[in-house]
Amino acid sequence: MPDLDHPRPPRAAWPARLLAAASVAYACVLAWATHHPKPEDLLGRNPPSDKLVHVGAYTVLAALVAATLAAAGRLSPRGMRIAAVSLAAFAVVDEATQPLPWFRRTADPLDWIFDVVGIAIGMAAVAGLVALMRRRARCSDGRQ
Repeated sequence: MPDLDHPRPPRAAWPARLLAAASVAYACVLAWATHHPKPEDLLGRNPPSDKLVHVGAYTVLAALVAATLAAAGRLSPRGMRIAAVSLAAFAVVDEATQPLPWFRRTADPLDWIFDVVGIAIGMAAVAGLVALMRRRARCSDGRQ
């Protein structure tokens, strides 16, 4: 029975808010970078493979979003599906708007496939890490 004289303190909201802000900021930087007319200016002399850049960029974005869900206590299969579909839609819009005349970029449907691979990797990495942390916490409490 809960102790009414000493209610449980509310879950700290600041980590989730900080991660949400980082997710939005990163998404904005990502959109700016993918629409930059001269990507070679951003990637340097010996850039990695374009597809590797897509996987890496969307892995980071998905990991930030999944970490936000975890910090907010909303990391569930349904929440992960909604986030993954939303990020895939963001990637479609990101890719589809690149050919607009003022960006002078080209769209490649294969880039979207690699974006989705990155989304899956980022989401799975955070989900796995959270599951591992929960398991370790249960083991340290003497439960298995």
